[in-house]
Amino acid sequence: MARTLVGHRAEKVRIGPISIITLIIVICMAVLAVLSVSTANATIAISERQADATKELYLNECAAQELVAGVSDTLSGASGKAAAGAKAVEASLDSICEAARAAADGQVDVVANVDGTTVTAEFTGPKMRRLSVAITIGDKGTFRIEQWKAAAIQNASPTAGNLWMGA
Repeated sequence: MARTLVGHRAEKVRIGPISIITLIIVICMAVLAVLSVSTANATIAISERQADATKELYLNECAAQELVAGVSDTLSGASGKAAAGAKAVEASLDSICEAARAAADGQVDVVANVDGTTVTAEFTGPKMRRLSVAITIGDKGTFRIEQWKAAAIQNASPTAGNLWMGA
């Protein structure tokens, strides 16, 4: 026979409305915390990519400015026709390109050529950002920048399955 205590009833666990609301709030706070951490990690990753892109853009700009300065220095002594200035620039183009590479700490590839009286150059950084510059040489040692265009080189075959670049 089972003994029963007189006057004592078996107590059930009571979950009232306050307990249920508190439980829901705790679950919501946990979900929001996880989402907050995930968003913070994604923001850090995006910020680092943006910083790399900006650094590369500045390296390209620095190298291009050095090329323009080299063209300007070469043309400073020219007083004749545009064709003569273009020949002078073409003769010193290798040293101008080397100075442009050195200005970007050797991190930028510089490809330049002279076609008639137009100097075209492309500066490509290590993360595939490109700056295209075109300079037209005029008479009496003058020049005009016709093009200064920055672009990102797109990868032809993106990695499959990586839809979100976050954390």
